[in-house]
Formats: sequence, structure tokens, C-alpha cells
Amino acid sequence: MHFRTTILYTGIALCVVLITGVIWSIVEEQTIYTHVFKTESGFGYAIIDHGQILIRQEHIPAIANHQSFCSETDAERVGELVLQKINRNLSPSITRQELQSLGIRVDCNAIAD
Repeated sequence: MHFRTTILYTGIALCVVLITGVIWSIVEEQTIYTHVFKTESGFGYAIIDHGQILIRQEHIPAIANHQSFCSETDAERVGELVLQKINRNLSPSITRQELQSLGIRVDCNAIAD
């Protein structure tokens, strides 16, 4: 009798762990994330939440001309900063100072240091 009870409780515990894992994986798939994409003249990023595009940024924000990001890394850095701001319930806007602090190139024709 004691053996059957142990097996029953072990089975219940395994089912709970399995169900928790399935629920966690479903929730994990639906998180907000950044996606970097190629544009005609460089790169851009999108912020995606539950499969919906919240922000699609093809140009470097906070600068006057419509310049795409020079590299995939630059687009990813700015996209990640925007994502951090969204997760903290802050405005997702980007300033020139933030671009500078991230080391974002705004002139793709200039020679990188």
C-alpha cells in the first residue's frame, strides 16, 4: 500500500512539473523581442510583441536625415535599448546622446575608428 501511494504522488508531481514546463514554454514564446532586418541602404530593427510589430524603425532615430543603420550591430544595440525602455514603461524615444553613448555610427561613409 505504501509503495502504491509513493508511485501515485510521484506521478502527480511529474505531471505538475510537465504542465508547468509546457505553460512556461508557451509564455516564453510570447515575449517581446527585437528583430534586426536589412533595408535598401543598411539595417533597421523592429520591436515585436506577441507576433505584432510595435515599432518598425528603418532609419536611425534622433538625426535629421533618413539614414539606415550602418551595421546590424548598431541596429541591434538601439533596438535593445528601446526594448529595455518599453519593459520599464518608459518612452521608447532615443536621443542623440544615447546614440553617441552606444557608439552608433550616423555616417556610413565615414571611416570607422
